Amino acid sequence: MSDILIAKELRHRFRAAILADGISVDQGGDAVAVEILETLPAGWVLKDEKLPALYVFATGEGLDHGQSISEVVRSLSLAVALMARPGGDPMDQLDDLQLAVEKKVLAAGNFGLAQSCRLLSVEIARNQGAAIIGTRIMNYEIVFGVTPGDPSL
Repeated sequence: MSDILIAKELRHRFRAAILADGISVDQGGDAVAVEILETLPAGWVLKDEKLPALYVFATGEGLDHGQSISEVVRSLSLAVALMARPGGDPMDQLDDLQLAVEKKVLAAGNFGLAQSCRLLSVEIARNQGAAIIGTRIMNYEIVFGVTPGDPSL
């Protein structure tokens, strides 16, 4: 057994793939670097100078014991919150940012541990039920297997 949960390692590898070589978006003809957040701010509110930004976080994990006694199939749900900078067209920024994230995740493949990684949905973010315009959530599923008695790396 290892001291590292496989889901934790996959989350870190997923985030590292997005961080590789940085990301920038066009805002009125100028390339603006995207801030990669370590934590999500309360109420999803950031100062304008911190935008555009993104944040990666786990939203859940499913387990399927199926018919096999030698493997448990797990599915890690990860979300990437994309946040646009005020000014210009925030939807254009979010489109560019989404494309950059999708390309980086596709290039990373299965992170050396997973059976698959796929984008499930993209939606407008919500806070207390209200839509947050200028913020988009990309929902990913990473499927991997572990032995029933050891969920570690």
